Amino acid sequence: MLLATVSLPRPAHPRDGSSRLSLHYRLLNQNRAGCTGGSRIGCSYLFGRTRLVLTGGASIACLRKLCKRKARRKLLAQGVAVLESPKMASVVANMQGDEPSQMDLVVRSIGGYARAAKWLAPYIPLYLATESAASRGEDWDPEGSLAKEWEDQHGQSARDLSEIIQEMKGFYVKVGQLIATRVDLFPKQYSSELTYLVDSVNPLPFDVVRRTIEKELLEGYALEEVFAYVDPKPLGSASIAQVHQARLLNGKDIAIKVQRPNVEAQLLEDISLIKGLAKQLRGVFPVDYYEVFSELEGQLKEEFDFRQESSSMDYIATALSKDGPSPILVPRSIPGLVSRRVLCMDFMPGMSLAQLEKKGAGTGMDPKMVKYVGRKILTSLSQAFATMILEEGFFHADPHPGNIFIKPDGSVALIDFGQVKRIGYKFRREFAELVLLIADCKDTKEEYDVGIQLGKRMGLKFSETADELCPVALGMFVLDFSRTELPGGYSSYELSDRNVMKDVTYYPPEWVLTCRALQLIRGLAERLDMEFPLPKLWRKSALRALGRDEPGPSLVTPTAKGFWPRLKHWWKARAE
Repeated sequence: MLLATVSLPRPAHPRDGSSRLSLHYRLLNQNRAGCTGGSRIGCSYLFGRTRLVLTGGASIACLRKLCKRKARRKLLAQGVAVLESPKMASVVANMQGDEPSQMDLVVRSIGGYARAAKWLAPYIPLYLATESAASRGEDWDPEGSLAKEWEDQHGQSARDLSEIIQEMKGFYVKVGQLIATRVDLFPKQYSSELTYLVDSVNPLPFDVVRRTIEKELLEGYALEEVFAYVDPKPLGSASIAQVHQARLLNGKDIAIKVQRPNVEAQLLEDISLIKGLAKQLRGVFPVDYYEVFSELEGQLKEEFDFRQESSSMDYIATALSKDGPSPILVPRSIPGLVSRRVLCMDFMPGMSLAQLEKKGAGTGMDPKMVKYVGRKILTSLSQAFATMILEEGFFHADPHPGNIFIKPDGSVALIDFGQVKRIGYKFRREFAELVLLIADCKDTKEEYDVGIQLGKRMGLKFSETADELCPVALGMFVLDFSRTELPGGYSSYELSDRNVMKDVTYYPPEWVLTCRALQLIRGLAERLDMEFPLPKLWRKSALRALGRDEPGPSLVTPTAKGFWPRLKHWWKARAE
């Protein structure tokens, strides 16, 4: 694994005016005995004598010891200047031309770690100062000088991260989109700075788009022999592909999705690097981002084949309209015009939610109208995801404001089905039980006992220090956005030390992307500053998933263990 190592000098003699700090980039191979070895590659700066490997929590403890004095904290902050060397700025390869070699990808990884270290370094002195103040018993003052330093650093680091994403591209764009859409998890400076990533990113030149269509879809035929018109300006561009409006020779308006050349190897290398960083930072954040990125890695591999996306969007379009008008619109693929890297589909006029937010900012729109429109969008999306997750077990797994379109007539459309998730009957049934439990919860001991047993059945695992009500608190945190205080003394604020996710040690794979879909709705509700009763809206679909008209008594009780005792308990309660 590639790690950044920081070298700090021993206390300098008063007569020694040099201030020395170095950064090394080493390719380390972990052997079975736990020792590290390997050869130094790339650029290195050797001036210091004491080397420290940044590997997460243990390193922070070492840094705290090394940086007790103000002078040493300043020295650490100055280390970022090393990473501004022209040598380090030139290590990122251009990935839009020929297919990247293995060495290109290795060099790109070095550049990624270099930029990550540069972005992280200024936070370390602030973190240590905050920890020091807390250890002295000082209360956090939101208006104090330390809070102001954090705000200023967030602003500067958000701009730095934006530059890193624009330079590195690839999967870094997807990470930026996640940050931009999770206003409830990341500082507002980051979400605001990276909003542009949700809408459009570094479009390809049209001559590249033309060659790709003619090669990958038309197999050598000219564009003009199939299409009456293709707009050279893309409707939107993202990390994997971009979309153009077009018209077939029969006059039908369509959209063409074109994959970026040579993007697959680059993105898979990027996510491998980010997974490595997330693994080192396990325990630092309330969410296990290593598990999140591992799940996304599997989804990403499927996203490169547009034939699968075509099948997915057609299936979901049919599923949402089988019992009447669909709550949202889903484009269908154009038969005969689908290949691995080019996808032709129905054209959806309108603007994405991200574009509307940008356009509507500062226009003085009536707040009541904003909330009315916002609630309509949230309701449509909630009903659609309830059907996809609870009834079909097959859903859109990459929801963000750039993928939600508002048509001129006010209807809502969902696009980009590159990432979808299929979940099994067991998870759907148990998640439906959880929805009903939260929707009808009166906070009684009996309901809490049912929630505890349900959490265990779903395969969730908790820390040894977790409160026994942790499973109940987690269910409420995921589904009920209106609660600020949760059972067991937990908080719904995601960056709080008492956030319930800090006591969850394992999530079943189905949880990760299901909760990501839920966070789209949560994020929109946060942006609109409104309470949204999601469990009650999902109640109908939850009952359908369980094959019931009404919830009835649960088969899960703390005293009834085994199938026959549970069945006897259920029959007795039903008779009463």
